[in-house]
Amino acid sequence: MIDDTPIKASWFYWDDSEKIKFNWFLYEYACTLYDHIRRSKNEPLNRWRAKRSSKQVAEFCAYFSKRMRQSVLDSIAKHAKETLGDEEYICDYCHTNTLDENGAILEAAVSAWSELLEICVICPERCITERDNRSMFFDRTG
Repeated sequence: MIDDTPIKASWFYWDDSEKIKFNWFLYEYACTLYDHIRRSKNEPLNRWRAKRSSKQVAEFCAYFSKRMRQSVLDSIAKHAKETLGDEEYICDYCHTNTLDENGAILEAAVSAWSELLEICVICPERCITERDNRSMFFDRTG
């Protein structure tokens, strides 16, 4: 999944101190969202994607994932089981979207979120619970 995405891990940190597990989690979410958008059969989402290059879709996914940062942290603090994006996140970035396009993007975002959390349950890295620890993966991606 990550190997064929134009999303760069370096988009998720400014310096070595930000190469933490939580930022890796956000990178993974962006990649998962990109994959869901790319594979979608949803007509409004296909129309939205057709108006953009792969790089533009990747940049949106990175933006959306990073915008989810506070929502995820709030969810962790409240021990909530779900964290959902907000249509406002999409509208702030994509000003010309239709309501159907925004709904389709949110649907892909929720689906990607669910998929990632299923993986996180069995992953030994613990990117959420050890979110401030350094992630070795950033150094491996170059």
